[in-house]
Amino acid sequence: MTRSRRRRRRSPGGLVARIAIGLIALGGLGWVAAAGLPSLGEEGENRSGALSSTATQTVVRAPPPPLAPASEPQDAVGPLPAPAGAAHVDLTQPSLLSYLHLRPGPKAGLAFDLADGKVLWRHHATTARPIASLTKLMTALLAVERFGSHQRVRIARAADFVGGSRMGGLKPARRVRADVLLKGMLISSANNAAVALAIAGAGSERAWVALMNKRAKLLGLTCTHFADSHGLDRRNRSCAADLATLAMHAMNESRIVVIARKRYARVWPGSGKKVTLRTTNHLLRDRYPGAIGLKTGFTNPAGFCLVAIVKRGKQRIGIVVLGSKDSFGDARRVAREAARIGVLPAA
Repeated sequence: MTRSRRRRRRSPGGLVARIAIGLIALGGLGWVAAAGLPSLGEEGENRSGALSSTATQTVVRAPPPPLAPASEPQDAVGPLPAPAGAAHVDLTQPSLLSYLHLRPGPKAGLAFDLADGKVLWRHHATTARPIASLTKLMTALLAVERFGSHQRVRIARAADFVGGSRMGGLKPARRVRADVLLKGMLISSANNAAVALAIAGAGSERAWVALMNKRAKLLGLTCTHFADSHGLDRRNRSCAADLATLAMHAMNESRIVVIARKRYARVWPGSGKKVTLRTTNHLLRDRYPGAIGLKTGFTNPAGFCLVAIVKRGKQRIGIVVLGSKDSFGDARRVAREAARIGVLPAA
């Protein structure tokens, strides 16, 4: 028998082996792709409002997971205080920019003066919509009331399982300063930081959400309902008018103001190396004149969402944009028109 025939007879076994090796290799590549490919969900917006190659959160299409089980709440700074002041937007007066129609524009929006709540521009301002990570504004507001800036927060195991945008280094059972978690939540929109604060502050995320909804009622937010602490659940809903009121209260908290205007921060998550946080707000990234915050959001049901604060001189205006394809562009156009009519000093 010739050598070539012997090779042909052995070739079927060799072919099977090669197929098996190929399948293993493909499986490995698939695993690498799943770990390394950019996700296309929360906070994955670029400057034009399109999805970015540096997105950090996956789109949630499946039903949301159940809220974390209860555990013993951490000792808080004190009892939940009553809302400070009577901040709210005034929808009874005509808006100064009533002629402004953004095309293409957001599904809903509102611009307002932070000093007195005077409405500058409105578009379906009382229509309830999903709000994605704008949900974190309420979590931040409750967290600064519950925890001192240097108070240590124990990281619950449930925080390790939440999807989407995440802050590195948050290991279960570690104790991390409250303001480190606030920075992770407000700067880079970390969902695991929000869950950690919620469970430490109320014993379970479900109990924390109950506090969020209670506070919404106390603030007179009539079209707002929360379903989790971070915004992945599409049942988190609000309207531009309610979010403007919520932003006014958040901007009365100095810790939120200082954190929300940062373009990046280096923080220590309780152990190991420091973690670099980078803002999801492209107005801050691009150094848009006067931009000082406040929060971004994105999920498929919500679209691109934004609560922007612009300060020039002593004037501060807020701009809420919901369901946009270019939330930062929409905010710029509103601010530009406010400057044109003299409501906001020119850049």
